[in-house]
Amino acid sequence: MAEKNEQQTCVRCKYVAVKEDRYCIRCGAPLKNKCTKEKSLMHKGCYKVNKADAKFCADCGTETTFSQLGLI
Repeated sequence: MAEKNEQQTCVRCKYVAVKEDRYCIRCGAPLKNKCTKEKSLMHKGCYKVNKADAKFCADCGTETTFSQLGLI
């Protein structure tokens, strides 16, 4: 069995997934709460992984993936 620091919990269905998984295998929700600011001519993009309860990115203030998808 994996150690606790090698697991992550899905915010939608509470399934405990391994650290390497990007999406929940039970409900399809993303497991990492990334910033959604994309690369543009004026910005290099921000793809910071934020805390699970963050609605906005701690680095740039853009809405997070979990917030956009209505998971939080």
